Amino acid sequence: MNIRIYAALMILLLAACTKEKDTVVNDEEINRLTYIIDDNKFNFSSFSTALGRTSYRVQLTQPGPFTVLVPDNNAFNKAGYPDNQSVLKQSGAILNNLVSYHIVNGIWELNKLPFKFNQEITAITGAKMYVTRWVKGADTVLTINGSPVLAYNLSASNGLIQVLNNVLQPLVHQTLSDAISSDTTLTFLNVALQQAGMKDLLNDNASYTVFAPSNQAFRQAGFSSIDSINNTSAQALRQLLLYHLFSGRKFVYDYILTTGISDQSEQAMQNGNNVTVTLLKSGVKYTGINLKGPGNKTAAAVVTPNVLAGNGVLHIIDQVLKENQ
Repeated sequence: MNIRIYAALMILLLAACTKEKDTVVNDEEINRLTYIIDDNKFNFSSFSTALGRTSYRVQLTQPGPFTVLVPDNNAFNKAGYPDNQSVLKQSGAILNNLVSYHIVNGIWELNKLPFKFNQEITAITGAKMYVTRWVKGADTVLTINGSPVLAYNLSASNGLIQVLNNVLQPLVHQTLSDAISSDTTLTFLNVALQQAGMKDLLNDNASYTVFAPSNQAFRQAGFSSIDSINNTSAQALRQLLLYHLFSGRKFVYDYILTTGISDQSEQAMQNGNNVTVTLLKSGVKYTGINLKGPGNKTAAAVVTPNVLAGNGVLHIIDQVLKENQ
């Protein structure tokens, strides 16, 4: 849905909800963030339920101001919460981390940020997130951690609401190295990085984007076991791994915003060679990307996109990218 239409519908719905309030309550209280989130049950009930399990509900009744990034109910569905009961069953600690990552101190009018990729802002807890404002075709697009903003700058008396189409995943790992070593589907990659002497690179303060082959991807590429990786020369592994990362932070949606009408672009990797990136579509809607090196017979799919770490972003893929046949 066009962002302007979505925003207009949201504003009309919020206005209708506000009018139904008891006139004894003053306008400022009626228009607090918590009232607006609670009243908009059709779109925000899952987030409202999560908010109610935390102390942040009380905080959002205070003067603030705050900017609240509210994933709509469809976003919660995609994240594995089909209804409010499933949210209620989630652990309090997980919901506290989730909700806190969606609240920012102050007024953030995202549509007034510069036209720039991945501008850093911080959640109320100090955790980092990244906002992009860019133009795609006739539309100006806003994303947070690569997730499109469906409606922006919905006003409350103590702040703003930005509506997201995905639940943001709170930052768990400070480094890409930690993110890889903690993921049991990336054991082969972790050993390969150790064998190649590259673990320190991904512990560095410099940011990187890593296309991370899963364990099954390594097996399909001929590495039948961890021993087979340990028996491969450090130089050969280093050459392979440098074709799976590059400097800078890039989310999947960043490719959608920057790729032209051909729906295909080239990504320069750390070793100087290119990977072909192709946009995926369902009807007229872009849904993701796949990747292909000259040596890959078929394109690699992104199994898990946009795993955020303190020094970059990780995308888990189902093939090892190959430079040569």
